[in-house]
Amino acid sequence: HGKVRCQCRLSEAVEPGTVWTWNAIGKAAGAWGLDKNANESQRGFLLNHLIAEELPEHADGDHISNSDPITGQAAWYDVRVRIYKADDNEPAQTSPQFKTHKHTPGTPRRTPKWQAFFAGLGKFKGGDK
Repeated sequence: HGKVRCQCRLSEAVEPGTVWTWNAIGKAAGAWGLDKNANESQRGFLLNHLIAEELPEHADGDHISNSDPITGQAAWYDVRVRIYKADDNEPAQTSPQFKTHKHTPGTPRRTPKWQAFFAGLGKFKGGDK
């Protein structure tokens, strides 16, 4: 249905023949106040581009939505994929890439800064907050 270029690691920790990914690890540049070069937009990815909105027509009737019947979430859990090594001349970023989202009027502009929380200490790095 589509094509995604992304990082891949092989593991014996999942069922054979299964591809595992975090849900929504990728974000479009500018979305959620992300910088246009944020890792989430350049190295993260979504499987949405591989998911058909409807299941193929079958003998029992018309097309059926390719979604969970309770939640309506896209049925990413049964997407079939083919994995292969990217060519050496391909860019070192995920694909597809989209235009950077414009700032949404009425929302605060994000000031990029690092923030770290140390569990158990109740403190943020750089001082008490």
